[in-house]
This record gives sequence, structure tokens and C-alpha cells, in this order.
Amino acid sequence: MQLTMSPARRLAEPFEVSGFRRLWLGAVLTATAQWMDRVAVGWYIFSITDSAFLTSAAVSAQMGPGFFVGPVAGAISDRSSRPRILALAIGLRSCTIVAMALLVYSGVTRIELVFALLALGGVGQAMQLSSQQTLSSDLVGADRRARAVSLLSIGQRVVSAGGAVGSGIIVGAFGPTFALVIAACATSAAAFSYSTITEPRVNHASGRGSLYRDTVHGLVTVGRVPLAAILLGLMVIVEVFGFSFFALVPAIANRVLHVGPVGLGGLNAATSIGGVLGLVFFATYAERLRLGILFLCVFGSFGALMVVVGSAPWYLVSLMAAAGIGCCAALIDALEWLLLQQSVSDDLRGRALGAWNVAIGFGWIVGPLTLGALADVIGVSAAFALAGSVVLSACAVASVVSSRLRAA
Repeated sequence: MQLTMSPARRLAEPFEVSGFRRLWLGAVLTATAQWMDRVAVGWYIFSITDSAFLTSAAVSAQMGPGFFVGPVAGAISDRSSRPRILALAIGLRSCTIVAMALLVYSGVTRIELVFALLALGGVGQAMQLSSQQTLSSDLVGADRRARAVSLLSIGQRVVSAGGAVGSGIIVGAFGPTFALVIAACATSAAAFSYSTITEPRVNHASGRGSLYRDTVHGLVTVGRVPLAAILLGLMVIVEVFGFSFFALVPAIANRVLHVGPVGLGGLNAATSIGGVLGLVFFATYAERLRLGILFLCVFGSFGALMVVVGSAPWYLVSLMAAAGIGCCAALIDALEWLLLQQSVSDDLRGRALGAWNVAIGFGWIVGPLTLGALADVIGVSAAFALAGSVVLSACAVASVVSSRLRAA
């Protein structure tokens, strides 16, 4: 019956659940803050260091905590109230952004303090990622999970597009401090929105054991599921060699395209717009698609576009490639969230996404540092060509050896 609904009706249906509307609003506000923060901090670090390595290392500092916090965050998500976890996590993120704004405003150029604040905010972000998608499924039901996941991402990327362009303009006109103040206000509002969600009756059965046991048991159990294992392995590869693109956008803007902060904001906006278009299609037709085949196609396209975006000297071509990368990145995340939750039992969904946090945390620790160092040594274009080739090779191998993924 759902397949006979009009596309508009299918997209609107999850919003009939009041808790999902509040979750969606919190996710949108958080995304606004994230892009404001990313552009402001990235531009600030590049302006005081002139180093692609340090600029990308800042992203590693923010995303890396997921590698350490992810397993615990997943276990907590399976044990506790997910709205409360989200409110506390984003509240922590708000505090770190306020501290960052004060640091930038005061003119302190000690890069280790910037990294420390980014890492602390990354702890809150890891907690958020482990609970947000599982809560969306709790609120709307497993049969509408694909649409809920896609709609959350659509909202985040629509606002991110405006946030990326707006933050570029704000940074260029008023400096990074003002953009960080806006980000702090947005995260505070998001924390309040999450706190008003009433969680449906969920069996947090694992809460009867110790947190340590639940954490270790979850990692071991998820790792023994063949489909989950291949998905997590591919996620590590695409995070290291693909998603590192987002950390090096300032280097592309400066060293390849020679554009200013407004041009940087445009590249970030293009990735958000591409992600929105891909997710609208996916939200509408997810139940009719072969998710495993789609995942492999998107994975390979990501690698090819990495080669293009790093070598094209024309801004318009780079914008189009960035939009394609944004589409691929959004779909890979959505497909990972869905396929991982489908591959395990309901009481392990939080820990499955906690394991995903480990994968992306490792990727963000190693990837931006590696790609940033290569960009400083062999050039931005050569570094992106190498990274794209690795992603394409991994896709080819997975397509051949993983029958479970092809059949998913």
C-alpha cells in the first residue's frame, strides 16, 4: 500500500509523528551549527598556519573521538533514553563552540587549544550520531526507517547549503567569531528540541548488565555479522580516502581554484545540494531499490569524483564534482545506517551505529592527516587522484568478493 502513495505523501508521512518533527528540527539546527563551525574554524586555522595538514588535522581532532567514544556511545544508546542522550551531547557541543568563539575573538593562536576544544566537541558529536538514527526508527517504526533516515539527512543538508554559503559570507565580512556565535545559538536550540521528545516504549534490555560488558559484547557481536563486517570495512576505506575531501576543501579553494572564503562556502554548499538531491530520490524510492547494489555504485562514483574535483582548475567543474561527492557521501551514510541496523537484532542497533562511529573515527584520524600531508608534499591534485583510485579499487574488490552485500 505504501508503494502506491504519491511521492509527496510518502515524504510527508513520518512528520505525522510529533516526536519525529522535534528530532528533525534538532538535527537541522545541529547541521546549521556544524557547517558554520566547520567553515569558520577551517578558514581561521588556514589563515594563521597556511597549512593544509593542520587544517585537515583540525577535522581529525573533531571527528577522531568517535573512534574511542563510539563503542561506549552505542552501548549507552541501547541502555538509556535517547532523547536525553541527544540533549546532553548537543549541550556539550554548544559549550565548546562558545569557548572556541571566545578563543578566536581574543586572538589566541595556540593551535593546541583549538584542537582540544574540537576534540571535546567531537565527544558530544559521537554521542549524537549513535542515538539520532536509532531514535528515528523508534519513533516512526522499522517500515518507515529508510524515509526517516533520509528525511533527517535531507533537512540537515538543505540547511547546510545555506549555512555553508552564509558562513563563507559572514566569515569574509565579519570574521569567524560571529559565525561561531550563530553556531552556538543553533546548538543550544537543538539541545532544547531534543529534550522535548517523548521516547516511545523501547526495551533497553542491555541496561541490566554493566556498561563495559555491553560495550565489548556489542563490538564483538556486530563484528561477527558478515554483512556488518564488510560494511564497516568499506566505511573505513571511504572515510580515509573519500570523506577526507571535506577536510581539504579549504586547500582546494586556495591552491587549486584560488578563490576566497565565499568560493569556499560555495563548494561546501554544492556538497550539501548534491546530498539533498540524492536523498530526496532515495527517500521516495528506497523500498524499490536493491540497497547493496546501490551502495556499490555510489561507492565507486565517489572514487571517480575524487579524481575530478582535485584536478579540475575551473570553479564550475569543481562545483559540479563537489555536488556529486555530496550526493555520494549522503547516500553512503544513509545506506550504512540502514544496512547496519537491518543486519543486527533490535537490541544491538545502537551498538551497530557505535561500531560505525569507530570506523568513521578511525577514518577521520588517519584520512585527513594522510591526505593533508600528501597534499603538502605532492600537491592537492595528485593527493586526490591517489585517494580516488584507492576508493575505486576497494569498490571493485567488494563487488567481486561480497555476495551478501550484492544481495542486500
